[in-house]
Amino acid sequence: MATFLAKRLVWGILVLLLVAVITFFLSRVVPADPAAFLAGQNASEETVARIRAEQGLDRPLSEQFVAYIGGLVQGDFGQSIRSRRPVATDLAQFLPATLELLVVSFVIYLALSFSLAVLAVRKPGGIVDSAIRVMTMLGTGIPVFWLGMTLQFVFFYKLHWLPLGARFPIREIAPPVVTGFLLVDTLLAGNGTAFLGALRHLALPALTIVVNLLAVGTRLSRAALMEEQKRLYVRTARGTGLGPRPILYKHMLRNAMSPILTATTMQFGYMISWVILVEVIFDWPGIGLYAYQSFQVFDYSPVIALAIVSTAGFVLINLVMDILYPLIDPRV
Repeated sequence: MATFLAKRLVWGILVLLLVAVITFFLSRVVPADPAAFLAGQNASEETVARIRAEQGLDRPLSEQFVAYIGGLVQGDFGQSIRSRRPVATDLAQFLPATLELLVVSFVIYLALSFSLAVLAVRKPGGIVDSAIRVMTMLGTGIPVFWLGMTLQFVFFYKLHWLPLGARFPIREIAPPVVTGFLLVDTLLAGNGTAFLGALRHLALPALTIVVNLLAVGTRLSRAALMEEQKRLYVRTARGTGLGPRPILYKHMLRNAMSPILTATTMQFGYMISWVILVEVIFDWPGIGLYAYQSFQVFDYSPVIALAIVSTAGFVLINLVMDILYPLIDPRV
């Protein structure tokens, strides 16, 4: 197992390096000059040239690449042209908001998809099963940006139940930053009102992500449970007089967990990619919105950093799942 994990870790590092190389050269192919954007429309050629020299954009592409890879090895993502700060500093500021959104969405997604699959598999082909499949498929068929704006229109504009966007009520004082996760920091501060405020702001972005992914997780979980129903041990359990509930919860669920974990791992990767759109729609101050605003002025370093951080998260979650597989199913 240790050898297997070591090999996976090496491959993960190679994937990160490959992503860094591809995104670096793709960002340089874009026919735009970030120094000109930073200097402004009425800036002189001397000002643009000075900014270009300060940012190292006037050096040959090979030198820029070697310097960038050398910085990555040391944990340096370069400097943002837009914010004039190290990208690592910006990531430390914006990453907790993204992680909070991803973790909450992922937990809700797991609980809902698994629960709906269990409900559907009790009476396959019945009314409940058909209703679950139709509702989840409708959610998946809606583009994420359209779904987010529709939820804003319904719950903010029409019903006035939930806020339009942002992460925390503007008129309230945010709790002291301890973990960077607002839900956790408000609980640590013992501020129940602030916790509810942060939860209300989190509701619509998380709901947008979950609804768009729910069909895949529900269908794959249902398919895994349906496959287990055909196994000989299920027939044997029924023959001994064991009821449907003990068979489902004590035997089928554990045996079906491996394919379900595989599916949810892939869905976590989709969450990372979709979080950019969701953060832009809801003005959520995470790394997705930060990278989008940087891309608007062709600030390369934050965009490359987002690609690397996203890839690292996907590699890490796959590594965790590889560790969980033999614990859930010793036959692996």
